[in-house]
Amino acid sequence: MKYSILSGIILLVILFITGSLLAQSTRDWSKKGYTSEAFEYKDLAAWVSYGRGAIEANHGQTVMYETKGSLGYMLVSPKSYGESTIVSFDVMTLNAATVLVVELAAHNDDNLNLTFDSDYDGKVQYLFDHIKMYMFAFHNAAHNKKGPFVRKYPEPGTEPLAAASKHVMDVGKYHHVEIGMDKETLWFKANGKRVWKVKDPNYYKGGKFIFRIRGTAHETASCIIKDLVIKSK
Repeated sequence: MKYSILSGIILLVILFITGSLLAQSTRDWSKKGYTSEAFEYKDLAAWVSYGRGAIEANHGQTVMYETKGSLGYMLVSPKSYGESTIVSFDVMTLNAATVLVVELAAHNDDNLNLTFDSDYDGKVQYLFDHIKMYMFAFHNAAHNKKGPFVRKYPEPGTEPLAAASKHVMDVGKYHHVEIGMDKETLWFKANGKRVWKVKDPNYYKGGKFIFRIRGTAHETASCIIKDLVIKSK
């Protein structure tokens, strides 16, 4: 009985501290001028998607997957975000062949809007050829990469602005990811640890957010996402 009461008290203390820290974090971001948006499955279901694939709700999470014949499947945010944007979420990759990619500041006009051809089929080369963006690839072992990296398109293209020398994510486990840009500064964090940070003197001023998956070796990609938050100013 004593142990049960003690366990209950400890749990309440932990919940109180966690709630206080989250509230403090929200106030801190607000003081810095950021607005914060949280997205659940019902929100993501309203986003425009491209390529062959789908998303489904599952136990309060969003399952995202390709279907047969896919050349890549992606979700595109309804609105554009500014030059200071931070995206965070929890993600679990469901098979080793899955490559996870986020594009920030994706746009193809001077007003930071993003449009696609009506027959766009999800192929990545189209993005390279028609969109200005930062491409963050962070679960990419199946593409024979050494670790998470960021590239800028159209130039310098395939030459990374920054790249890690080892992988930081495992299949079948949830990882907390933070991808951010604050004007010229870009960074990537996994599980609270910064993997790299880099500066781009000729930085993009903003654009849309894209979450993209792609399978390799004749396998389709799949992952689970939850707690997606976008902070911007």
